[in-house]
Amino acid sequence: MNARAIALLSALGVAGMGLVGVGSHAAFTQNTKSDQVITAGTMNVVLSVGAAQSGSGPTLTLSPVGPVNSTFTTGDQTITITNKGNIAVQEITSTPGDDFTASPANTALHSEAYLCEVSSGTVIYNGPLSAAPAQAINGTLAATQTDSYTVNVYAGTATTACGAVTTIGATAVSGASTAPSLANDAQGGTIDPTLTVSYTG
Repeated sequence: MNARAIALLSALGVAGMGLVGVGSHAAFTQNTKSDQVITAGTMNVVLSVGAAQSGSGPTLTLSPVGPVNSTFTTGDQTITITNKGNIAVQEITSTPGDDFTASPANTALHSEAYLCEVSSGTVIYNGPLSAAPAQAINGTLAATQTDSYTVNVYAGTATTACGAVTTIGATAVSGASTAPSLANDAQGGTIDPTLTVSYTG
């Protein structure tokens, strides 16, 4: 072997030893982990009449009224809303409606009846039931907390929580309304007013 070949083999041997050394080096390793349990809450908004918190569901059927005269009032009926869920919910809209079967008398009664809505001492609406719009609400109902609103369906010079106040957002002043009485075409009619309050949570 010549000197050049011996030098080359020596260099490869040293390089190979270096590679063996690199491959045998140890490195410390460690893993970390964080975790967080997330549980979705439940919504459970129920209704009841008055201050009693005995409502068992999101739908409440009030006692029927009638037969009524051409001037009438259902009386101011306070509906209590209770958040029986375990999360806060946001009130989005209050939407009046009327589930009635179309007939001449029913349609006449629907168009001639008036609706008074009051919440927290403020008039939400006071005018013809048939024209009552959905109202935007910006309120939060915490778990176990309650809210309430008052409704009254009427015709003629009847006493309601709204009185003669028709401006939405104005302070409610109980007193006599200025609505017209029912006309003859409403005789024998039947309507079923509703009020739906929508929530998100």
